[in-house]
Amino acid sequence: MLEAIFQGIDEKVKLEIDKIQEDQEEAILALGRDYDKEREQKYQKTKDTLLQKNERETTEAQKRLELRARFEIQRAKRQILEEAYQAALLKINKLDEDDFRKLVERIVKALPFELTGKIKAGQRTAPILRALLAGRQLFVDDDLTEEGFLVITAGMEIDLRFSQILNQNREKTDPEILKVLFT
Repeated sequence: MLEAIFQGIDEKVKLEIDKIQEDQEEAILALGRDYDKEREQKYQKTKDTLLQKNERETTEAQKRLELRARFEIQRAKRQILEEAYQAALLKINKLDEDDFRKLVERIVKALPFELTGKIKAGQRTAPILRALLAGRQLFVDDDLTEEGFLVITAGMEIDLRFSQILNQNREKTDPEILKVLFT
């Protein structure tokens, strides 16, 4: 009987040891699952963070490229506009004598008749001005390096060089032209 009690105790101890081992194995498996789950969460979080960072950097780089491209396009359009004005000035300077004279006459008609002083004119403009202004108190010199002329009086200076007339016209028209070109 004692033998049976010892045997019963041994069986209970063995069952208890088996249960403890099963619980330990289950705990180890649970720890492994928890570890795998935590590792996966950290991996996913790191991956998401890196993807978000990459998206932000890509978006910022794309915006910088788009901005640079817009500036380059604007620079090119401004260059085209500048070349158009230079071409216009060249065309004015290459007008035939009759058209050149008509252009100078139109500008002179806009001058007040009572002006007195001196005019600095380009080589081609000076003879036309001398003929147009005969009898006025304006003396014409041909010492200007570009075509058109400067009227110099005691109280003011009027710049009517063709390049300046184009520049003044450009200041008035550029905003509208730029709206058309840049939108």
